[in-house]
Amino acid sequence: MTLQTPALARALTNALNPFFIFTALYAIVAFAEDSPGEAVLYLALELVAAGAVAGYVLFMRRRSRVGDFWITARAERLTPALFLLAAFVALLVALALLDAPRALFLLTLSMGLASATVALLTLVWKASAHCTVAGHAATAGLLLLGPLGFLFLLVLPLVVWSRVAPKAHTLPQALAGAAVGVGFAVPFLA
Repeated sequence: MTLQTPALARALTNALNPFFIFTALYAIVAFAEDSPGEAVLYLALELVAAGAVAGYVLFMRRRSRVGDFWITARAERLTPALFLLAAFVALLVALALLDAPRALFLLTLSMGLASATVALLTLVWKASAHCTVAGHAATAGLLLLGPLGFLFLLVLPLVVWSRVAPKAHTLPQALAGAAVGVGFAVPFLA
């Protein structure tokens, strides 16, 4: 049996989702910037924040307040986006209190601002949050990790394709999302 393009795109969307991409980048930066013990602590904080957001979306899904985990309906995105932003703020406060490395703090801040911007944009026009995270990670990875960051650059076109192929987004929506991510990574991390 052959894997159809929409099925492959959905599998890539799930495998290269924003939670996984940001967590991978965050973990690599944490370990590159601080001792293993401190990096594990920072990573644990990020995993708690990501888990809280995922748990909230699953809760909303069970209550039939969102149609699916990726919240494809624009009208359903505001409340989960506010919860996501609260999680970013909580993570930033924790990083500040722990005197985390500047690069890790700025990575988190710029991703939070990119997420807030795409959430606001999505209120009037459906931009891709997946592509926002992938665009941010591609840029941040290169700026913070050098050659190791190319891994995130290679992921970006796969994410764009995985959002456009099954018609979850148009190409302009996917590229706009990626541009928002890049637009916040460069001024904070360059």
